[in-house]
Amino acid sequence: MRNQRNLAATWRRELGRRLFAAHDAQAHANGWQVTPIRGGLGRRYRDPRFDSLARCPDCAGTGGLAEAPCQPCSGSGRVVLQPSLEGRRTR
Repeated sequence: MRNQRNLAATWRRELGRRLFAAHDAQAHANGWQVTPIRGGLGRRYRDPRFDSLARCPDCAGTGGLAEAPCQPCSGSGRVVLQPSLEGRRTR
């Protein structure tokens, strides 16, 4: 019984690898993270650049007013964090 489960799991992973090969290659080329899900028959794609976005502390993420957008975030409500030398991210 255990061998049948292992065989089925291997089959699902291989099927998923073949089905998503083109999408996975494109995601890796873009620098995205690829995580197989549902036993290999699904994928989760994630762009790690979103780790460097944070809510603007000056406008609390609102972007300011339409007639006067927040200067630090240019009205987007988000700022890009830069890695610091100590390993903590700074604005």
